Amino acid sequence: MKLWPFARRSEKPASPPSHRREPALSTRSYRAAYPDRLASGFNIFGTTTRDETRREIRGLVGHSRHASHNFDLARSYEMLIRRHAIGPSGIRLQMNVRDPNGSKDTRANATVEAAWTKWGKKGSPTICGNLSWWGLECQIATGIAREGGAFIRMYEGRGYGPFGFQVEPVLFDRLDLDLTQALPGGNYIEAGIEFNQNGRVLAFHIWNKPQSEAHHGTARIRERVPAKNMIYVVVPEEIGQVLGVPRSSTALRLLNMIEGFQESAMAAANYGAAQMLFFEQENAGQQLSAAHENTPIDEIEAGTIGMLPPGVKATWSQSKYPDQAVEPFIWHMTTSAAAGLGVAPESLTGNMKNSSFVTLRAGKGEERDEWRMLQRAIYEGLHDQVFSRWLHLALLTGALALPISKFDKFNAATWRPRGWASVNPKDDANANATALANGDKSLTEICAERGRSFEDVLDERAAEVAAFQKRGLPVPEWLGVLDEGTPGDHDPPQKE
Repeated sequence: MKLWPFARRSEKPASPPSHRREPALSTRSYRAAYPDRLASGFNIFGTTTRDETRREIRGLVGHSRHASHNFDLARSYEMLIRRHAIGPSGIRLQMNVRDPNGSKDTRANATVEAAWTKWGKKGSPTICGNLSWWGLECQIATGIAREGGAFIRMYEGRGYGPFGFQVEPVLFDRLDLDLTQALPGGNYIEAGIEFNQNGRVLAFHIWNKPQSEAHHGTARIRERVPAKNMIYVVVPEEIGQVLGVPRSSTALRLLNMIEGFQESAMAAANYGAAQMLFFEQENAGQQLSAAHENTPIDEIEAGTIGMLPPGVKATWSQSKYPDQAVEPFIWHMTTSAAAGLGVAPESLTGNMKNSSFVTLRAGKGEERDEWRMLQRAIYEGLHDQVFSRWLHLALLTGALALPISKFDKFNAATWRPRGWASVNPKDDANANATALANGDKSLTEICAERGRSFEDVLDERAAEVAAFQKRGLPVPEWLGVLDEGTPGDHDPPQKE
């Protein structure tokens, strides 16, 4: 039965399907913008990094804390940050107070530096009394590595030490990350941080104690702390950044896999060294006699001779571990993790086996530039803010014997973070000497590369010269002082 009354135009029979793929029309597009079977794992963005960080910060911080408590490489990275960003002497203050004519006010510089050193002694700068300023710097560096940032609350008044100023390191857990809402006038709160309509931080909303510390015995109270009394030290990396992320965020999964692989390899090596012996019955249907129902041999001692029952043979368990392929594989994964952490794999592991002088020097140079950037983020975000408040209170309370009317003059701090010894000191010394002779470098710049102040170097050299002269000893020529014929002259004795 025909359902269509009109005749159809005759059509050519359909050609059999072809497996040849027709070339796609060329388009002006980026293929990397679309996920496919091989390049999967990303989506076309429908949110911002700021929003993603707010929603996922708890998981990132939790994973980072677990890694730092359990993984050797994660703990090694935190030690590297404390060692290189802070160093054994901390980030030191160097005042640059100048008179109206441009000359340095050496008295004011020495007075402020001495007072800052006194305030930074252990027990003085923090309200808990357990830390020095250097100890607080180390905790800040650890917080940046582990949690992406660190909070410092500032207190001022008569009850806060002889300078009237102390600080408190605040746990990241006390920030109310769940508090996100709009406020009247265009202001808003995001992840416990309050902003105005221009994105300037107005306040921090923190709990008086972490949720996990119920042993305090009182209910938690949320407090609004104005931004002038709280500092959030974070490395600025992205536009509109609110919360920092752990420095190991991209390496965390790989560090977890490395740790699991190492544990499995160690367990396999342990089984391989145990030399286990198994007995195998050749004919499963054959019944052993009553005399041989138990295991033929339970323990093996030196010189043991025994006989196995018929149908039973001994089989040794042979393990391939420790295998030579384990070390290259772990080194390969460690190299990738070190790249995400911004350090050389030799620094992260302490393994110099695969390093040459050229690769070590190149790797150290890149790594030290990263440390310098981190040092600057710390003293801009922490030291500059704390010093300005400390100086004002120290002048106001009279703990610093300088007129408060000249606060702007005295607020001239510069910071000297640690430097590093040269990988090739002889060649670098010759290069510095040539640069000095050509006028390409100054002594101040060379000292700064080593984390020293040129003024401190001059003071030390002057003190050394004075020490030689006070004791009636000849001043060495390398101190740059001409010998005036004092006893012990270096000139060779005259021949008689």
